[in-house]
Amino acid sequence: MKADACEPIEQDIMNRYHILPLLATVITVAVIGCKPEIEGELGDPIDKRAGFIGTWELASFTQQDLNNPVQEVRDLSHLYIQEGAAPLRMDFNDDDSYTIQQEIGRNYFGTGGAWAFDDPSFPTFLILEDATDTLQYNLGATVRPYDDQMAIEYRRSCGEGGARVETVIYTFTFNRIPQ
Repeated sequence: MKADACEPIEQDIMNRYHILPLLATVITVAVIGCKPEIEGELGDPIDKRAGFIGTWELASFTQQDLNNPVQEVRDLSHLYIQEGAAPLRMDFNDDDSYTIQQEIGRNYFGTGGAWAFDDPSFPTFLILEDATDTLQYNLGATVRPYDDQMAIEYRRSCGEGGARVETVIYTFTFNRIPQ
């Protein structure tokens, strides 16, 4: 008789364990189904080219050695920013030209010339062409006309052809100089 008395309790526990996942699924579907509808429009896309136009002054310079197991980012700003010397400046003009003003540090940007993006609608790379070379840099982020900071990454690599391996990332962070 005791065995029969325990059976309904065991069956009741088993039914609860089967109902719980079902109940959780129903609640999840109800919550997901109750999301509000998105209203309004996103508006016109931002002119990425217009975001670059202006004068930019170097704020920091960092290096990340990809061969180092720690992968630390080292601040090497002192190589470009020193008391008594004007920091590196880049001017991007509306006529697709750019100029460089640099007193100290290694020149990674050429002497000035023409600038462009790899894709004007969705830029990933900044392309600088001077009289002797074409240079390509990764963009840290899209720069909008109201942004005051821009990051350009120069990724050094070793190897030939398809066997090229990135070894170092130099990141130049610039601040917009108000006009």
